[in-house]
Amino acid sequence: TVHRACPSLARVGVAGLHQEQGKSDRFTLADKYRGLEKNVWVEFIQLALEHQPLNLGQGLPDDLVPTYVVDSLRDVVNDPSVFMHQYTRGFGHPRLVGAIANLYTRLLGRNTPIDPVKEVLVTDGAYEALFTAVMGHVNPGDEVIIIEPYFDCYEPMVRLAGGTPVFISLKPTKEEGVVSSGDWKLDMEELKNVFTSKTKAIIFNNPNNPLGKVFSADEISVICNLCCEHDVLMISDDVYEHMVYDNHEMVRVATLPGMWDRTISIGSA
Repeated sequence: TVHRACPSLARVGVAGLHQEQGKSDRFTLADKYRGLEKNVWVEFIQLALEHQPLNLGQGLPDDLVPTYVVDSLRDVVNDPSVFMHQYTRGFGHPRLVGAIANLYTRLLGRNTPIDPVKEVLVTDGAYEALFTAVMGHVNPGDEVIIIEPYFDCYEPMVRLAGGTPVFISLKPTKEEGVVSSGDWKLDMEELKNVFTSKTKAIIFNNPNNPLGKVFSADEISVICNLCCEHDVLMISDDVYEHMVYDNHEMVRVATLPGMWDRTISIGSA
C-alpha cells in the first residue's frame, strides 16, 4: 500500500514512442496529459537498476502468501459450481463490503451501522480510489488543496480532472537536535489563506507519506473547521492508518463534527 503504482500514466508515456519522426501529430498525447507524461516510479526503478543502491523508495514484499490464502484460492478455482466463476458485484463483493462496513463502524465510532451498499466502495487499490474520488468530484476550474510533501499521484490526478492544485507546505519548526516528523507543521494562517471560494476539495494524507508525520487532533480540527466553513470536500488518504506508533493517535477526520457528509475516507489492505 505504501507504493501505489501508476500504470495509466506509465502507459501514456510509452504510447507516444511508436510515432515516427515527421509523421502527423494526430496520434500524439492528448493535451490534457501535457506535463504529466513522467512517472517518478519508472525513473526510480531505472536508477535503481543502473546503480544498485539499497532501495528504500519502493516496498517489495519479502514474505510468502499465507497458506490459508493459497488454499482458499485453490478451492475457489477448483469449485465445480458455475456460480463461483461469474463477474462479482462492481462496487465490491457483498461479503467484502459487509466486513469493511462492520470494521469501520467500530473504527469511526458510529452509533448507526455504516451501510455497506451505499457507503462502501471497493476499488483496485487506494490509487484507483484516489483517482475516482478526484475525477468524480473535481470540475475544470476547481481548486484542490494539496499538502506538501505529498504522494506523487495527487497533482496529476487533479490536473487531469481540469482542476488547479493549490500547494501548502509542512515546514520544520526546529533545525537543531533531534528533529522528528512531528516537528513539521502547517502555518495555520497560511492554511486559512489557501481556502477560497474556488476551493472544491483538500487531499489530506495522515500519516503523511513521505514524512511519516501523524497529525495532532488540534491540527486536524483546524483543517476540518476550514472545510466546514468553506463547504469543502475532504479526500482523506488514510492508507497508513494502522501504522501509528508510540503515543500518537490516529484521528479519523470523518469522526469530527460536520465532517461525515463531506469526507471520502480511503483505506488500503
